[in-house]
Amino acid sequence: MKNFLIALVIAIILVNCLGSLVDSWLGMHLVISDELLSPWENVAVLSLIGVALAIVGFVVAISVMGTILLALGAGFLALLVLGVSAFWPIILIGIALYALKNRKSAAYERQNDVNMRHTL
Repeated sequence: MKNFLIALVIAIILVNCLGSLVDSWLGMHLVISDELLSPWENVAVLSLIGVALAIVGFVVAISVMGTILLALGAGFLALLVLGVSAFWPIILIGIALYALKNRKSAAYERQNDVNMRHTL
């Protein structure tokens, strides 16, 4: 929000400066309802137009950035799904081997104890 307010202030200052330059150099004036607006009214109207354009630019920039991030996220997710789907047999075998390796039943322990006593 802080960056948005800073961008808004910069846009207003630029429009005011450019409005004054356009008024003094080009003699451009706005006419509303068949009435010629004063230079300050010109600047005010141009400032409002500038603020509206700054808001539209901000929304477009945010939507473009959001679209890029969404596309990158979707691409990463697609690569992840592709990788898991291509190597699922290897992953499944690895999980099964890990699960079987860590399981030691009581009968297995007893058998090892008996074998160890016979060898001594």
